[in-house]
Amino acid sequence: MRNFIIFPFLLAFFPSWILILKNYDEIIFQDILISLTIVAISVIVWIIITKIIKNKNKAALITGVGVAFFFYFGYLQDALFYPLNKTSVLMIISIMIFITSIIYFVKSRKSFESAIKIANVITITLILVVALQFVIPDAYAEKPNVYHIILDEYTDNEILLKKFGYDNEKFLEFLNKNGFYMPNKTFSTFGSTPDELNLILNMDYPIRSGWVSDAYQDLKTNKVMSTFSDQNYSVIETNSAMRWKDFSDVNAHLCYNTNFINSEFLDQVLRKSIIKYFMEQHQTETRRDIVRCTFNELNEIALQSNGPTYVFAHLYVPHPPFIFGPNGENVTPDHSEISGLQSWENPQGYLNQLIYATNEISMVITNIVENDPGAIIILQGDTGTLTGLDPNCCTINDVSDLYQTHSILYAVRMPTVNNFEDAIPANTYRIIFNNHFDMNYEYLEHRIYAADEDNVLKDITKTLHEYRFD
Repeated sequence: MRNFIIFPFLLAFFPSWILILKNYDEIIFQDILISLTIVAISVIVWIIITKIIKNKNKAALITGVGVAFFFYFGYLQDALFYPLNKTSVLMIISIMIFITSIIYFVKSRKSFESAIKIANVITITLILVVALQFVIPDAYAEKPNVYHIILDEYTDNEILLKKFGYDNEKFLEFLNKNGFYMPNKTFSTFGSTPDELNLILNMDYPIRSGWVSDAYQDLKTNKVMSTFSDQNYSVIETNSAMRWKDFSDVNAHLCYNTNFINSEFLDQVLRKSIIKYFMEQHQTETRRDIVRCTFNELNEIALQSNGPTYVFAHLYVPHPPFIFGPNGENVTPDHSEISGLQSWENPQGYLNQLIYATNEISMVITNIVENDPGAIIILQGDTGTLTGLDPNCCTINDVSDLYQTHSILYAVRMPTVNNFEDAIPANTYRIIFNNHFDMNYEYLEHRIYAADEDNVLKDITKTLHEYRFD
């Protein structure tokens, strides 16, 4: 059985093949004709040589060597460890090698059956490998860096306008210009940080309420960070100054070189102690240091990342205590406590801290987009704000208050995703994993929960979507 000869023609087609794959969207019919003409010329040369030497295998090898020297001369020159600046020198050497090869093939008594088979396999494999790299780029594409930035209690523009008399439209336009998608209205599912983060990082609806140990454990071993770790991402987390931050799949912890007390239990023990005042001062300063450190680190990460990186940054602003003015200046809370959960009675304090956070995050986003244009960025509030509400508010019957406390900023930048129909916090990572890791998560419907008089969670999704906030 005689060999099927194809390798010299594939060698002739290969340079055109690379150009076609790299510029497939710019190729015109004339380019295709040029490629086919090159292949046709190699076939004609092979036929002529075969007629002369009366041996198809030898003619194929001679044609293959000639094609290789003709089309790959420049690659050979670039690959030499000792560069030959004079092209003529390398050309003379190449011609001498080519002539020697012709004499060898013509004079040899070998059939070269095995050589033809090997050459066919090598060139076919080369064509297919290059096709996989260009035609199916997802198989080899560089994985995008992912930045998830949560600004605690950052509400949406409707609440800012109607409740605080502040228009955040300039910031929303900035996000839009930088490729962010923002739904008209987004609600958090829960009214508490640990429950909402549990939902986001585990991509499902945990029916829990309050600061419970189970929620902490689910956050510690969450699916999102585990998945990024399995995908060989470097997982980076910034200090949030909150108790639940002990994640399992984290490679680097940033802004932890502080003496902030994260224990709620110790906080309660010391709240009424004789050192209460000194504790408050220390905690306030440390909170400022953590927030400023986080913004600084986020500005630097885009310049430093090596390999795919996932960044999870939860900042404790604009949530009270209100310790920053609108320009980032230090402010003393008008009603501070060690836990930092007070000062909700100060709307201007909330607004000033939101303006500060907005200015800082705008610089972060600008830096990321400029230095890491393919990055995925999720920017959101975890919950809405309690500022200006009664501390005992937000039971199942307080629809207006619930509307405020669940209204959040939610903006996602995913450069390679076109369909954001299912973009809600519960689906954020389902969308990312489906589009970038070839996973098949179903998209969840939006749900919103609030506690009734017996502290039992009730579904209020329809109620809030139909409500009109005054």
